[in-house]
Amino acid sequence: MKFTKRDIEMIEYLKDYESIDLEAMSDYLDLSVKTLKNQLKNLSEELKEYGITIRFMPGNQIMIKGHERFADVMSEGIPRFEMGFEKRCLLLLVLHDDFLIIQDIADALLVSKSYAEKHLAELLKKYPEDIQSQRHYGIRFSASQNRRRELFVNILFPYIFGEDYSVALRQFHQLHFPILNYFTDDQLERAEEVVNCFRNLEWFRLTDESMQQIYLYVLFLARQADIGNSHNPVNESSNVTDIDEFDGLYEWLSELCKKYKLPDSEGELRYTYNLLLSLRKQKITCNDQILKKMKEPVGEILRGIRKRLGVDLSQDQELAEGLSTHIYTTVLRGDHMSLETDGYMIKSMKRQYPFGFEMAAIAADYISDIYDLSMTENEVTYLAIHFQAAIERRKDEGIQTKIMIVCHFGSAAARILRSKIERRINDVKITGMYSLQEFSQLKNPDCDCIVTTEKIHKPDRPVIYVSMALPEREMNKIRECIREIQISHLLEISILEAIILPIEDEDMESAICSMIRPLEEEEFVTPEYCQSVLDREKTSSTSFSHIALPHGNPAFVQNTRLVIGRMKKPFMWDDSKVCCAFMFAVSPEVLKEKPMLFQTFYRILGDPEVEDQIKKLQTGSNVPDEVFRQKLFHIMR
Repeated sequence: MKFTKRDIEMIEYLKDYESIDLEAMSDYLDLSVKTLKNQLKNLSEELKEYGITIRFMPGNQIMIKGHERFADVMSEGIPRFEMGFEKRCLLLLVLHDDFLIIQDIADALLVSKSYAEKHLAELLKKYPEDIQSQRHYGIRFSASQNRRRELFVNILFPYIFGEDYSVALRQFHQLHFPILNYFTDDQLERAEEVVNCFRNLEWFRLTDESMQQIYLYVLFLARQADIGNSHNPVNESSNVTDIDEFDGLYEWLSELCKKYKLPDSEGELRYTYNLLLSLRKQKITCNDQILKKMKEPVGEILRGIRKRLGVDLSQDQELAEGLSTHIYTTVLRGDHMSLETDGYMIKSMKRQYPFGFEMAAIAADYISDIYDLSMTENEVTYLAIHFQAAIERRKDEGIQTKIMIVCHFGSAAARILRSKIERRINDVKITGMYSLQEFSQLKNPDCDCIVTTEKIHKPDRPVIYVSMALPEREMNKIRECIREIQISHLLEISILEAIILPIEDEDMESAICSMIRPLEEEEFVTPEYCQSVLDREKTSSTSFSHIALPHGNPAFVQNTRLVIGRMKKPFMWDDSKVCCAFMFAVSPEVLKEKPMLFQTFYRILGDPEVEDQIKKLQTGSNVPDEVFRQKLFHIMR
């Protein structure tokens, strides 16, 4: 069975929750509850194969178990995702050099001629530079050889998985498109053998994802060589690479192409050589050369991040090396050989790593300026991974949370708890260790929170109850409490003093302008801030499922202020129906003083359960602004 687009949308929603209100889910998917129930019942049978169960409960509620298996669903299920007419038709055209008449296309794709005519008209409008239509001849793919190869890989890549690529191709052949009709067994075998050679490269290593892409490129090249296609690829010059950087690689590649009967003209060899360099992930040689080449552009990016976000990452050598390699290969690849990343992965990244994603968006601006190269949202996402890793390595200096330990086992036991906490959690200060009786005599305990093995009656501070063993789940409770303490002051100032606006606009750009207007009037931001917010949205949408988090360049913020836009009627913000928007204009001074607060604030808002509560609060019947403010405050705490 194939997963439909609706199936994938439901799976993406289900994986974020343990229990779901079907009315909320139906509203998000724009379906009636009755239709949603029927579709979920069908989907639940498929999910059982993966160990995921959906239990229907009274009151339009469902319970989901087996969340750890959703990763398998997303990785194994995507190859079963239903392939639309557009991609099947593009693949058909890419595999034919000559014109195809509409009837031939309809027959090959098993659709009616009228259906094909309708969708081909849309396809011609969407790909005017790639597809040519000529009266009396038909339609053909007319773009460059580079584009033909890249489109072939782009279309097939999501369906190639596992270690045996031939198995994946057979599944694709059965479910989506008769791909094996266009390739011989010999071509499949040669492609596999070449990939095995690439797995043992002495110059660098390739990831599984890179190997899958290379397999598809080599398979396509093998077919081109066998059918005698003489069109050479266009070799675009790059300002970051030299042909002699990897000594001996070019010659090795030439011998490999001859051995396995792949195109081996100078143009083809340079194309394949650049392909390898653009897909490599781990360097074995030439690391110093790459770092030297990329030192200035990476330095400029990190200086820009420090200027705009107040975070200095210039001493993180691991980040410098990772960015150097990634940007080097990205620029080498240029606008070619890029793949579409799973949309859910991008949205999940924004939820989990908002600060890393913000740094990546800034880096993308610099890369665009330095290399005149537009960064796709996919590339921004991969950059975010590098920055988030740096954030995890970096600890906020000078921020300590005061913890008091109350333990009924005595002072020796309390010292064990203290040692464990201080060893495993950074930036904490133990201000005292007491028995319950001693603690009860304290009039004003000097602490932000209390870690205790005893029940404390009517505490006026956050309390974390633990056992003497202090397992990881309890340690995580302490970490979570510390995180909440660090943002409490920001919540009080930002939410309780936020500007709350009713938004009657019905599109993203107008709503952003409306939310910025009061900030400009009060001179919280300069006039340039509005455009920086709109530019940020162009780089990557800030919407989640029900809310959006628009923000711009802190350099244009003079005083920190939060604006909350309450939509009179939810509208589409990128691919999400948004009912509420939070514009957090943060000054460079605040970011420099408390750089992690930005990330924490947005991570809380991006939590699916918090989002769902905000949505219910906003769409409730005529909730006054002050009631909304107070309830929002408690939701986010």
